[in-house]
Amino acid sequence: MTFCRIKKILEANGWYLVRIRGSHNQFRKAGNPYAVTVPDHGSRDITIGVIKDLEKKTGLSLRR
Repeated sequence: MTFCRIKKILEANGWYLVRIRGSHNQFRKAGNPYAVTVPDHGSRDITIGVIKDLEKKTGLSLRR
């Protein structure tokens, strides 16, 4: 799963981009205490460990 796909899922569920630092994008959502960081490495897939961490922090199912 690439950054573009994860970004679309997050934004569709109310997450918004807060800042970009290098190739890492931070998203926030009102009512959620976490800022989630998603690496943007072009067309490379994001590792399963990062995806599982994002699922835990966002409460979303990203591996459909």
